[in-house]
Amino acid sequence: MNRRRPSLELAEQVAGKIGLSFSASRKEAVATAIERVMVRRRIGEGRSLLDRLGLDEYLTDDVISAVTVAETHFFRGPEQFELIRQTILPELLRRRSGGPPLRFWSLGCATGEEPYSLAVLCEEEGLLNDVRIDAADISRRVLAAAKAAEYGEWALRNTDPRLRQRYFTSCEGRFRLNERLRRQVDFAHLNLGTDALPAPEKRLADFDLILCRNVLVYLEASAVRRIARQLLACLSDGGWLLTAPTDPPLWKYAPFETSITPAGIVYRRIMAPDARKSPTACVAPVRRQTGDPAACVPRARARAAASRKTTGDDTAKAIARQIRSRFDLGEPLEAARLAARAIERHPLSAELHFLEGVSRMASGETDAATAALRRVAYLDGKLAAAQFFLGVCLKDSDPQAALRALENALSSCLSRSPREHVALMPEATAGHLAQRARREIATIRQHLGSEAG
Repeated sequence: MNRRRPSLELAEQVAGKIGLSFSASRKEAVATAIERVMVRRRIGEGRSLLDRLGLDEYLTDDVISAVTVAETHFFRGPEQFELIRQTILPELLRRRSGGPPLRFWSLGCATGEEPYSLAVLCEEEGLLNDVRIDAADISRRVLAAAKAAEYGEWALRNTDPRLRQRYFTSCEGRFRLNERLRRQVDFAHLNLGTDALPAPEKRLADFDLILCRNVLVYLEASAVRRIARQLLACLSDGGWLLTAPTDPPLWKYAPFETSITPAGIVYRRIMAPDARKSPTACVAPVRRQTGDPAACVPRARARAAASRKTTGDDTAKAIARQIRSRFDLGEPLEAARLAARAIERHPLSAELHFLEGVSRMASGETDAATAALRRVAYLDGKLAAAQFFLGVCLKDSDPQAALRALENALSSCLSRSPREHVALMPEATAGHLAQRARREIATIRQHLGSEAG
């Protein structure tokens, strides 16, 4: 059968037909995935594929599964689950004392590991009867797997052995979640690209916590802009939204109250008009032993305030503090602009190039971020923070180069004491960054292995 490779134009048409949109960096991979489906289904022409989409439910779900990324595991992003346990849950319970159950929503839930992780966390805290968990995904295939709640060893790779023993039944290499936790999660089909939100008639409104992680990173800016407004509208007053560190920032698209924490960016729906007094909220990501009321101030901002009193710092360091302050205030575009201007005067400052890189990354400018982080690596190849973020930037476009950068970051961290703070990332320790690098490396290797298979 003679057939040309599906074009990027066909990939865009298919995406539009199934209600999806993809960033420019993903379109080549989407075209390749569509080609594989057409070969497997013996569909010779793109027009035939387009005509059948929407009418043939199995074909439509096959295409959706092929062009979306369903990689997940239990307690993925442990820092965010710790933030939920130590900060978000207590705050919600204080406000909702004696009221109706809390409502959580896992968007892009894939095979269910994320919402079930929430259920396990709530059960561990003795709160399972006080919450209702909804979960949604565009793929009916993965939703069926989620409802079955049976997992392999890989899905539980970051799960505490105690939790695995307590909440799962093992049988022939598979692990089945217990019935009590399965009943706490309601799964539904949802297409963020086409379905109207909020939808109170479907109970898709007034959520106290929404997790939409590793979903928006794959979408084009216009879709992200629309979805940001929809997610804000789906939150209850004071409700929380968590995205993944690699997802694009949402504060420029909807009036969220925004915080930058060691667990990533946190968004909230403002509770009252006077909550607009500050563009960023102060969120304590972990319980602290000190009684100091300033303990919840993000560390980078506290360092910037303290360093203003210090004399004798060189100019580049002083400018870097200003840039970090803008970033902490939720203004990555302004931080990137300041960094680019400063680099003109201090072209050999690795810190300024690094700050431009992470600011571009937070703004969704992956190519510009990659270029900036490559310059850091050129100036000082031993900076683990730069190697780590370079690897994160490259993992979709050049996974082999991403592996090299992440392995460099891991090697650098392992050569230091686990408690030593990382240069350019003083809020992180070598041990913490090494764990993050290992997780990213494992994810990339799994993807490369599945493609080879």
